[in-house]
Amino acid sequence: MWTGWHYKFRWMVTAFATIIVSFASILLAPSLSVMIVAQVFFGLSAGLIYYSSLFYAMDVGETKGEHGGLHEAAIGIGICAGPAVGALSLQMWPNVPRANAIAVSALLLSGFAAMLVTWFRTDNRDRV
Repeated sequence: MWTGWHYKFRWMVTAFATIIVSFASILLAPSLSVMIVAQVFFGLSAGLIYYSSLFYAMDVGETKGEHGGLHEAAIGIGICAGPAVGALSLQMWPNVPRANAIAVSALLLSGFAAMLVTWFRTDNRDRV
């Protein structure tokens, strides 16, 4: 068991940035090869984010089952919000090419920014 990723913020930042870039690349890919490579990186980063966030949710406190449930609820919100934002953007701006890709990428970037702000406002800089 490798413990080099436990509570290391750089892994989360790398995975989150990779998922944003790969998501946009999948939707805006100029060729099939670019889309395949982007899907590989999207899958790797999504897997790391899912696995590590579940680990963190269940690593703290005695109510591990409750934390796991909250973790899955948060994922459910994201699974609903992402496509909803994409569909809404196409309804609001039907003449804008790739409005869905732009809107969902902006949503991911705002989540990334919120994560960074939260991280740097707390005293966690020693666990980068």
